[in-house]
Amino acid sequence: MSGSYFHYAPDAAYTKLTPNVQLRIRENDFRDNRKQLIYLRQVLVNREKSEIVMDNSTENYSVFNVKYFNTKTEVTKHFNLMGDIQFANKFGKIAGQIEYRKLFENSRQINLRFYAGSFLYNNTNSDFFSFALDRPTDYLFDYGYYGRSESTGFYSQQLIIAEGGFKSKLSTPYANQWISTINGGFTIWNWIEMYGDVGVLKNKYQNPTFGFDSGIRLNLVTDYFELYLPVYSSNGWEISQNKYNEKIRFIITFSPKILVNLFNRKWF
Repeated sequence: MSGSYFHYAPDAAYTKLTPNVQLRIRENDFRDNRKQLIYLRQVLVNREKSEIVMDNSTENYSVFNVKYFNTKTEVTKHFNLMGDIQFANKFGKIAGQIEYRKLFENSRQINLRFYAGSFLYNNTNSDFFSFALDRPTDYLFDYGYYGRSESTGFYSQQLIIAEGGFKSKLSTPYANQWISTINGGFTIWNWIEMYGDVGVLKNKYQNPTFGFDSGIRLNLVTDYFELYLPVYSSNGWEISQNKYNEKIRFIITFSPKILVNLFNRKWF
């Protein structure tokens, strides 16, 4: 059993209770780095009403969630498979994700990620539970947002690689039926990489929408300190548009618990 109490907006807090069961599976050969995890939980959320965040139609809800992880990380290769099923009163959804990362002998690295998700049923009237292209709403409160309710400003530029995994903010940011995206990256030199994302998302009563973005990734410390500089996307040449500094996305980790892993992890 776990629980937490935080503010999701300056004038409103949330309480999260999570009874859960975890089943961890290791290979018979303990030298094999493959790990499997089956995770079952019931997420109970109570949100106070906010005058800043206007969507109060779902302030209290409960979601049953089953996840499966299959991961193997070696010095030069990383593979991760994830399956996710969620059931609630107003919606049900299923999603899957595959991640692959390979480090070559010339120190160049390739990253590939595929994500697909679909609603089994959806009786909601907002995008609070929808799939997100670039910034998940995080209704399960799993991600470490520094400015959870921010839609503009520095904190809104924080990047969480989840769901669609896009770095640019496109005109259609959510999908209330299904979504499918591919994220890729390749090293140009040292810690400078190029990235690209393509995806298709579908909303009710609308035709599928295609989107893409591309740019430069400054991979200073993977998963801990990264900058993403958009260049060209469905929005056009972003690098030549006004307020370009507001389009830059970042990953910065301040959590002491996570930072400790940076110094004791064995693999890249």
